Formats: sequence, structure tokens, C-alpha cells
Amino acid sequence: MKNLKSKDNMLKRIPWNLIGQIVLALVFFYLLSRLITSLSFAGRYGIDTQATKTISALEIFDNFGFKVFDTKWNESTWAEVGSGSQITQLDGILISSRTEGGFGGLFAHRRKWLLSQINYVESKLMLSSEIQTQAGDIGFEINTDVDGNRWLVKCGIQGGQGKITASILCNTSDGYSIPVVKVPYDTWHRVRFDIDSESETIRFFVDGQGVGEYILQDRNKLKDVEYLLILYGSSTTGGIVTGFYDDVLLKNK
Repeated sequence: MKNLKSKDNMLKRIPWNLIGQIVLALVFFYLLSRLITSLSFAGRYGIDTQATKTISALEIFDNFGFKVFDTKWNESTWAEVGSGSQITQLDGILISSRTEGGFGGLFAHRRKWLLSQINYVESKLMLSSEIQTQAGDIGFEINTDVDGNRWLVKCGIQGGQGKITASILCNTSDGYSIPVVKVPYDTWHRVRFDIDSESETIRFFVDGQGVGEYILQDRNKLKDVEYLLILYGSSTTGGIVTGFYDDVLLKNK
């Protein structure tokens, strides 16, 4: 009986509360160290707000379906360019609307590409029939600077007040343009251009149908510079123009 009472007294003298606090403290510091390591990893691999200065071979795909970015957009991918456009992601699409003349949109602010790295660029586009400007459009482009001048290739859907149908048009800044493709307002259309580095040709498609091709001029200058991806909206005059994007993709080779 004495031994049992002695053991019982020893157990009562053990500072269980202190031991419990020490264990909790150790668990806390372990979890804290894991969190710091995780944040360090995120910063190292690009989850930050600073644009990179190096060429990235990472392709871009955005279907605007991640609801955490609704009422804005994914700022780790896109940043605003130009002015006057009200841009918002909502219910799986990106909406661009403007009421004044000019140009505005979003650009992929963390990534740049060589022309040889781009396989194709595409997006689903739709233009609202409630258009009240003389001429307005939305679309996408890649552009660069060559000898101080901007060079681009772009595709967009455009319309205007009083125009019965919308039009899809793709062109380059050095004068090439596909034949205009007439399409209805308020309907989705998949627009795309492919870049064939071997033949140095750009091929254009609307809803899966080829609509033109262009052989690059000044090829030596164009192949060694970096390109940006832009989603744009523009208008020649005041008055509302609203368009929609979905499934934006810049595909690498």
C-alpha cells in the first residue's frame, strides 16, 4: 500500500500543465517553420506581384472560372494597360466595357516570349449588340518594339451603332489584313492565329476555319525580340461598347 501511495504522490507532483504548454509550443513553432518555408518557396517560384524581366516559356490559359477573382481579375497574371475600360471577371467570363473613345485592356505582365516560342494564340470573343459608339471592338494581340516602332499581330471582333452585324478582323501593323468575317452580335466565336516559325508564316482561323495567312516581313528583326500578350478594347468615339472573353490561351511549342 505504501508503494502505491508513493507512486500516486509522484504522479501528482508531475507538472502536467507545464508539459502540455511545452508540447503546444513545440507544435506551434513546427507549424510556423513549415509556413515560412512554404512562403519562401512561393516567392522563389514566382508567386509575387513583381513582373519578371526574363523571358518565360510558360504558356497562359485563363477561362476566368476561378471565383476568387470575380469582380476583378487574376492580378498575378493580368495588369491594366491604357485607360477608360471597365474590366471585370464574373461567372466564368471576362467583361470589357467602355463609354469613351480610346484604348484600354489587360496585359500578361509577368511573361514575355520570343516569336519562336509561341505556337498559337486564341480566345473566344463575343460583342454585345447594345453598342452605342460609332466603332468599337475587343480582341487580343501580341506586340513588340522593332527599331523604336511597335509591331503587332491582332484579332478582334468589332461593330458600331447602326451596323446590323459584327465583324471579325485580324491584321498586322505592317499592312496585312484577312478578309472581314461577318458574324452576329451576342454570339461566341473562337478566333486564333498560329505561328509557324519554320515557314515564318502566321495563319488565321475563325471558328476552326482558315481565313488567311501572312508571311512575315523583316523576319530577322522580328525573331529576336520579346513579345507581350494584350487583351484590348477600343472605341473611336464616346458611347458604350461591351465585349466578352473566354478561354484565352497562348500555347507554347
